[in-house]
Amino acid sequence: MKNKILDNLPTIFLLLVFLFGMTLVYNHAKAETPKSKYNLYMMQYPMMCGLPADVDRYIEDNKFTPINVSFGKENANKNGSIVFAITYYINDEHQTLAVAETANDPYKCMIFHTFDMVMNTNLLGTNT
Repeated sequence: MKNKILDNLPTIFLLLVFLFGMTLVYNHAKAETPKSKYNLYMMQYPMMCGLPADVDRYIEDNKFTPINVSFGKENANKNGSIVFAITYYINDEHQTLAVAETANDPYKCMIFHTFDMVMNTNLLGTNT
């Protein structure tokens, strides 16, 4: 019996390593994420991308003014590393534009260009 176990030791070791690995994968997959907690899912989003000079020309031609910038962080964690920036623009024609850019991508993307914006007047004149 002892010899049979010793002869199969490499197989037993590989089986234990495999089971340990599967346990780690299962626990990682089972971990709750914002997507699973809120029933969210990824989609392909219609947006236009181009070289920064071209996007900047579009912004200038449509007379947009940047009103704020915010940063997306790794794993949507406030302590994570910055992975992208979103700049929000408005113009005098009540239009908005959101532009995303990352440090490693040569393109900037216009996520949306909306019309007929209605400003929340409760925010006007506040320190927001």
